Amino acid sequence: MIHGNSSCKEVFARQLKDLSKTKLGIVAPDLPGHGGSDDSRRPSTTYSFPGYARVLSQLMRSLGYSSFHVMGWSLGGHIGIEMLASDSAVRSLLITGTPPVRLTPEGVARGFRWTAATALAGRKTFSQDDVRRYTTAMMGKRLRNDHRLLEMARRTDGDARHWMVANGMAGRGADEIDVVSTSDRPIAVVQGKSDPFLRVDYLERVPFRNLWRRNPILIDAGHAAHWETPTEFNDAMMDFVTNH
Repeated sequence: MIHGNSSCKEVFARQLKDLSKTKLGIVAPDLPGHGGSDDSRRPSTTYSFPGYARVLSQLMRSLGYSSFHVMGWSLGGHIGIEMLASDSAVRSLLITGTPPVRLTPEGVARGFRWTAATALAGRKTFSQDDVRRYTTAMMGKRLRNDHRLLEMARRTDGDARHWMVANGMAGRGADEIDVVSTSDRPIAVVQGKSDPFLRVDYLERVPFRNLWRRNPILIDAGHAAHWETPTEFNDAMMDFVTNH
């Protein structure tokens, strides 16, 4: 389970009870530069889709997994697509809040909406107001001042935001359209209809080769569908992971 930009593993708290009913192991780490993980000593390489993917593939092997499902939210979905391209151990991929794009400025613009909140995604230094605006857009509502997700947004290494966006715009990573249109491993898209960051009409046109149910599953939520509407999201998640 791979969290999003300036977030942490706790963002998946509302999925753990249902997943614990399966025989699957559950791995929900904090990415480098996020949550309880150390900041990277090599920020320009670690904070990229390939850099994160390498770290997580190494983690899964160190934990003894030779095959695993990946669920990625937002940035986590882009990392998941990179892992699908680079790691044969990935059995399936579920993405939410993640439009597969070509890693060029033009490709990114096709998949994402440009808003004031989007502009914060690569900002190295967050003011208190930036933290509040970004987390509100990400989570679909204003969080209380002592909320863990707000604290973790403040904690995030600013280099993680800066280099993730800079590396993505520079094309450092797999062509995500090529990956999802050629991989025969199953991919599920469970997506909030009212996501302020991405273009849902674009997502519906992406030529997935093996898209579960042949269409994105659209639910009444924003960017964090798994957090905002966990019952509906979890129903789809459980159906997908227990049948693949």
